[in-house]
Amino acid sequence: MRTRYADFYDFYIAEMVIGPRPVGDTADIEQQAITSFLADAYVNKIEAGIKREFADTKDVQADLTQAFLYFKHYFPQFKEPQIIAFNSLYQAGVSPFGQDKFVVGLDMFLGANNPDYDSAGVYAYIRHKMRREYIARFTIEALYNDYFYTEQDNQNLIEAITERGKEIYFLSMILPEAPDSLLLGYTQAQTDWCYSSEKSIWQFMNDKDLLYKSNAMDKTRYLSEGPTTSGMPVDAPGNIGNFIGWQIVKKFMENNGNEISLNDLILKHDAASIFAKAKYRPQ
Repeated sequence: MRTRYADFYDFYIAEMVIGPRPVGDTADIEQQAITSFLADAYVNKIEAGIKREFADTKDVQADLTQAFLYFKHYFPQFKEPQIIAFNSLYQAGVSPFGQDKFVVGLDMFLGANNPDYDSAGVYAYIRHKMRREYIARFTIEALYNDYFYTEQDNQNLIEAITERGKEIYFLSMILPEAPDSLLLGYTQAQTDWCYSSEKSIWQFMNDKDLLYKSNAMDKTRYLSEGPTTSGMPVDAPGNIGNFIGWQIVKKFMENNGNEISLNDLILKHDAASIFAKAKYRPQ
């Protein structure tokens, strides 16, 4: 396993199997820790759920393979990473590891109705995303952040929202068969509400006079997870900036005849210019 998984194996043993150790404790306890880990009832309960839900992973592998092909098509320099699935003990979904690996905690994708998520303290409003269909989506999102995302604290709210819209547009191109709800990270009911309320959402955000201000709390309110967006109807999803940002970027691309390449959209057009040229005014 060390040969197959290299540095991730050592990380997993040290952090997940052995766990925190007193400063200066260098005793060789790896074998003892592995034996105890494999006999632990909690670990085995999670492992049983993984084996039950992921007895067959051909569909997940097919989704990832197809997504990587699209990524390679648009960005020929892309190098397909090694994907390592593991039992994260309800601690991690999809994340990069080192330069060429992504790790997937399969226990975080056991289905929205997995009863063990109650005892694990998983928030109810994110459980709809804890399904196998989301593995490819979160992997591509992590790759996007790895390749293209740079922190820009000086952005105002509408620029931050438009930046998020670039990411959702990117996901829609790499995962062209994915439903809008999955790309946005909403339930289908929330997605339907957003499309039927688009003008009202935009009017609400304009009336608050926040779009051109760089307030960290406002960015958190409109771009972070939550059961809903503060001040909006209960049907509104959290991180509603995903939806508005995506509509802005789609309008920008439409105004340019959809002739701007994905590469140029991501790398050559900043959020401020995209918003200015989109002339976004929902009817």
